[in-house]
Amino acid sequence: MGTSTSSRGPNNSSPLVPPWADVDGRGTGPTPPPNRFQGFRTALGKFVRTGNQSYMRSALRSYASTSTGGSAVGARRFGAMVQAGGGLYEALDQLRRDPANAPVDLQRLVGKSTREVIDALVDWLVPENGDADRIRTALNDSLSECLDGADEFDFGSLTDDVLMDIMITYVSNCVFEQIMLDSNRAFAKAQTPEQAETAEHALSELVTVVTEKHMTPLIEREIRTMSNADMQAAQIAAIKDVWREWEDYQP
Repeated sequence: MGTSTSSRGPNNSSPLVPPWADVDGRGTGPTPPPNRFQGFRTALGKFVRTGNQSYMRSALRSYASTSTGGSAVGARRFGAMVQAGGGLYEALDQLRRDPANAPVDLQRLVGKSTREVIDALVDWLVPENGDADRIRTALNDSLSECLDGADEFDFGSLTDDVLMDIMITYVSNCVFEQIMLDSNRAFAKAQTPEQAETAEHALSELVTVVTEKHMTPLIEREIRTMSNADMQAAQIAAIKDVWREWEDYQP
């Protein structure tokens, strides 16, 4: 945590979809509305300062509907992150099914420690673009949370449920990291570091719950047969559904 205080994030004139995230070739989106972050950041700052979760819901409603351009455009903002997520799924599925025929860079992970596997996968998957830091954090955190425990990682023990948890956690982390970046100085409204940490945790929990609710039905029955493209489509669909839920939050 702490992303919000390490960068001021995009400004009101920044494109809704940065060029590197435009993976579908549809461009950077419509002209952003004026002061598009104001409502989101103001409400989020009030939530940080007071702990009143109605302010958090108000912030997310404004974030989904105005700051990011609505569900259709907002989901496209995650294009580069979703591509990395598709690569993550493809790599792990290949390693658990047929590691001998995996790419050479992945074959060498067999028999390595869990930490070595995580570090190598993250390095292999992180692209060189403006979302690299968020992708790296989301990959590392999701793999660490879902795989850590054994000294030597056995890809054969990677069950459908574990793979599904990794993907849902990855998408949740991507969304949370982007919100934190876009929050600018909202978390500086906290009166103590503990207050900021409590607010970040509450926001992270909400993002996780809502993402899991919308993504689980999209992948739980197909997790054994999905392609990289299928997983990318499922991630985008889940994010769209999350945005629609947030847009419907009542004041």
